[in-house]
Amino acid sequence: MNSKWLVPKGDSSRFAIAIGAGLLLEIGALLLFMPLMAQHENPAATPSPIKLSIIAPAPTPPPPTPPKPTPPTPVTPPTPTPVAPPQPMPPPPPPRPAIHHQLVHHMPPPRPVPQPVVQQPPTPAPPPPPAAPAAPTGGQVDAFRAAIKSAVQSVANQVYPQAAQMAHESGMPEVTFTYLNGTVTNIAISRSSGYPLLDEAAMQAVRIAPYPAPPAAFANHTYSWTVAVIFRLAAPSIEAD
Repeated sequence: MNSKWLVPKGDSSRFAIAIGAGLLLEIGALLLFMPLMAQHENPAATPSPIKLSIIAPAPTPPPPTPPKPTPPTPVTPPTPTPVAPPQPMPPPPPPRPAIHHQLVHHMPPPRPVPQPVVQQPPTPAPPPPPAAPAAPTGGQVDAFRAAIKSAVQSVANQVYPQAAQMAHESGMPEVTFTYLNGTVTNIAISRSSGYPLLDEAAMQAVRIAPYPAPPAAFANHTYSWTVAVIFRLAAPSIEAD
């Protein structure tokens, strides 16, 4: 029996299986027809059956299972031996104070030395108080008042505000103040000029005026004066009460 096989491209394993299957079929067919052919040749002889056994390939054993790694045995650290803390040393006993024996010599008290008797001079009589200055006369009061007003008016032109002059403001505010030994206090406007700049300038003139030294009759006495400070655009002047 002739057979013609065609090999499929790209599949050699299937081709080999097909060839093997074909050979097995041909062998099986021969084995089936051989007893018939023997009966025709020798009909008295009984053909013995032919046993076919197909040995299957042995299965591939599974790969050996790798042994599980043995975990390392934990190392137990040695238990430290407890060390007893050192016992504190007892404090040393305090030193005993040294006893000093002091020899006391009892001396007899000294004899008092007689003090010489000093004659105290007689206390002098206090000097009589100075005589009070005579009260100023009416003429002295007028003269001193005029000197005070003149001192105030002498600085009026210095304190005349430039803004008031440019605004053509003029007036005669009156200032009342207290005078004592050349010092003035309690400065206040007793009559306004109607212009705040002129009123403030009048009080400033009283503060900085060069007052004369008070005469003996006016020393250590407090006086209250009222001065009219004149502010004019021409030349400042003063007008006494």
